[in-house]
Amino acid sequence: MEEILNESEIKLDGVRQKILQVAQEVSGEDMHQFHRAITTGLQEYVEAVSFQHFIKTRSLISMDEINKQLIFTTEDNGKENKTMRKLRFREMK
Repeated sequence: MEEILNESEIKLDGVRQKILQVAQEVSGEDMHQFHRAITTGLQEYVEAVSFQHFIKTRSLISMDEINKQLIFTTEDNGKENKTMRKLRFREMK
């Protein structure tokens, strides 16, 4: 079971990297313009993270915990930027 959970964490990290790429692509844009294109993928991500968390802990994950995983800090040229750029998907309703 532990091996499967480790593999799922690796795969979810890959998904988070894809979400980061999308966040960078739409940064500074009107999120409502991309709402329909992005929402389905984020919903699937939330389902996967929720299921993995439940299997690990036998408890439900909070939205705050999920949102924390979707806040990205980027660095420039390997050096941390003084004003670290945070990319975040806002809750879309």
